[in-house]
Amino acid sequence: MDGVLVNSEPLHEKAQDIVCRRFDLEVPTSVSPIFKGWTEDRVYAYIAKHFGTGRATVDTLIKAKHAAFASLSEELELMPGASKLVQVIHNLNIPLGLVTSATRADQERAFSKFDFFPYFSSVTTVEDVTEAKPHPQPYLIGAERLGMRPEECIVVEDSKYGIVSALRAGCHVLGLATTFSCDALHDAGAHAVFGSIEAIEPHIKKLLNLTVV
Repeated sequence: MDGVLVNSEPLHEKAQDIVCRRFDLEVPTSVSPIFKGWTEDRVYAYIAKHFGTGRATVDTLIKAKHAAFASLSEELELMPGASKLVQVIHNLNIPLGLVTSATRADQERAFSKFDFFPYFSSVTTVEDVTEAKPHPQPYLIGAERLGMRPEECIVVEDSKYGIVSALRAGCHVLGLATTFSCDALHDAGAHAVFGSIEAIEPHIKKLLNLTVV
């Protein structure tokens, strides 16, 4: 979802800044890039360990981050081309599933804002797994919920960890260079990498042996 359907990275950074100011956590801006693709429990465990003041537990920091992010939800925007691609795939009668490291609350908030509920046959969030990306479990569950074998699934991912997760599950993976560079996504093993969602649509049709129009 994040980085593919919705442009949430700027809001996650703003929410993190709010939490850091609230709890007097001096996290250097040079550290933030390593958090890309991490789950929030991993991010705030790292922050608490390396920059914590003892004022807040990891759980407290995560709850504060969720509240801060929710307060910014009106600023959430779609990724360019995301809505069109979802509608095109749906109109081709191809089942769509979402596999996200976001919380169910954040997923439902985004789906409600952009009216995505009718288009997705299944949703798998961080609450539905015991092992996060890059473990294959999220995509194994996602495929199962679609009633498909992983090797029958085409995945669009913007993160290195997501690509590794989908590959380990056995899926065909397309990288979208919105969060990481094209080189980083290639290095993670993506079968093909694209700079925009608009460029992905004809490739998906080609993979499905559909006429590109």
